[in-house]
Amino acid sequence: MSNYMSVTAEIARLQAQAEKLKQSEKAGVIAQARKAIEVYGITATELFGASGRGGNAAAAPAKAASGNFGVPKYRDPKTGKTWTGRGKPPTWIVGAKDRDAFLIPEGEALGAEAVKGVKGRKAASKAAGPTVGVPKYRDAKTGKTWTGRGKPPLWIAGATNRDDFLIKPQ
Repeated sequence: MSNYMSVTAEIARLQAQAEKLKQSEKAGVIAQARKAIEVYGITATELFGASGRGGNAAAAPAKAASGNFGVPKYRDPKTGKTWTGRGKPPTWIVGAKDRDAFLIPEGEALGAEAVKGVKGRKAASKAAGPTVGVPKYRDAKTGKTWTGRGKPPLWIAGATNRDDFLIKPQ
């Protein structure tokens, strides 16, 4: 017959055994995850959500597709800082009677300085490095972009010269 102390000791022994197994399998799991990320071109935003903090990864694309979530709409011509048009307006646009002068032309490439003000991309960049989420290539026909990391999309995979798709810095 077992008593409380013997059961507690058995639980502690099994937990230690489970931790050893977890540590021994961890390297293989990480290698598999890295390979899948590379093969499928998975971004940090897709993996961890728009906030970069885990969250619901499936909800992040729905938010982004529902409007201009995180996409800069206005730019300060003096400093290059951007604003999405949501939330409290920055000081450089508050007094403007006509905000059209600050509009970013549609289809204009997002540079690294524009991405700094974008909430979701900023969090993802901090988590995974400075170039995550910053598009490097753009398809002129569809407007789709690619960061240059992971598996290339079909529209650039067969290209003989990727320089034709480079997003020009401003």
